[in-house]
Amino acid sequence: MSKALVLRVLLAAAVVLTMAHIGARDVAQLLLPMLREALAVVADDFSIQHFELTQERANTTIGALAVQERTLFLGGQAIVPDGQQVVVASTTVGTVMQPLLVLAVLVLAWPARLLEFIVRLGVAAGAAMVVLLLDTPFSLAAWLWDVQLKMYEPGSSSPLLWWNVFLNGGGRLALGLVAAAFAITLAQHWTTPSRPPQPGR
Repeated sequence: MSKALVLRVLLAAAVVLTMAHIGARDVAQLLLPMLREALAVVADDFSIQHFELTQERANTTIGALAVQERTLFLGGQAIVPDGQQVVVASTTVGTVMQPLLVLAVLVLAWPARLLEFIVRLGVAAGAAMVVLLLDTPFSLAAWLWDVQLKMYEPGSSSPLLWWNVFLNGGGRLALGLVAAAFAITLAQHWTTPSRPPQPGR
C-alpha cells in the first residue's frame, strides 16, 4: 500500500469517525423503521412489541422487546405462546455502524475519477443497506432465539446462531470490506470506457 493511499485512508477515517460521533444516533433513529420491519420478517416466531433507541450509560443501544407469537417445538415439547414471557435483545449503535464505517472509509479513500467516485457512492449506498439487513436484524433475531434454546433445548444451535457467531467474530468487518470492494470494483467497471477491438494483423 502506497504512502499516499495510507494517508488517504487515515484522513477518511478521521472524517468518518468524527461524523459518526456527531450523527450516529440520528442515523440510527432514521434506520429504526427499516430495521424493525426486517427483524419482524426474520424473527417471525415473535411479535415485536417495542423497538427503540435507549441510553445505557455511555452507550446508545437499539433494543427489541418481543413476545412469542407462534408455537415452538423445542426439546421434544410444544412451547405455546402465552403473552407473558417478554424476550429482550439489544445491540449498541456502534456495533450497528461498524461495517458501515469500514465501507465508508474505503469508499472515500480509494482513488477515483469524479464520475467513477459519484457512481461508487451510489453503489455503496445500496451495499450499505444490504449489509445492514444482513447484520442487525439477523443478530437481534439470533439473540431472541438463543433465549428460547437456552430455556427449552440447552446445548443446541442453529444456522441463525452460527451466523451471529460469525458476525461477532469479525464478520462485520468482513461485510464492510466485501461491500467496499464490490462498490469500488463495480463503479470502476461501469465507468471505464471499453477499448475498441484491435484490427487483426
